[in-house]
Amino acid sequence: MLTRWLGYLGFGDIMSKNWQQKARCLDMNTNYFFDMYEEDVDFRSGIDSLCKACPVQRECLAAAVSRQEWGVWGGVYFEKGKISKEFNNHKKEEEWFDIWKFLTMEIK
Repeated sequence: MLTRWLGYLGFGDIMSKNWQQKARCLDMNTNYFFDMYEEDVDFRSGIDSLCKACPVQRECLAAAVSRQEWGVWGGVYFEKGKISKEFNNHKKEEEWFDIWKFLTMEIK
């Protein structure tokens, strides 16, 4: 049900995983999105920027929520599909506003 709802909102087919082939992080070390992100506060902004510029950021964020993922997805650190306060505390209010605007506004 959630996946269908996300599809209606324009998040694409997150279950097919075809979107992952377009991700900027494809073939990158997965530790960047888990251990290194957790351990190095200065490293986080670089990963956040990478994700912000990714053409499939929406699909990535939607996949994290719908599949209850852990780690960085779309520039946000999740723990079992929920936004982690601990590992996202470096983000400023303006960054959260930009993420929310991107997710909720139609982009042409």
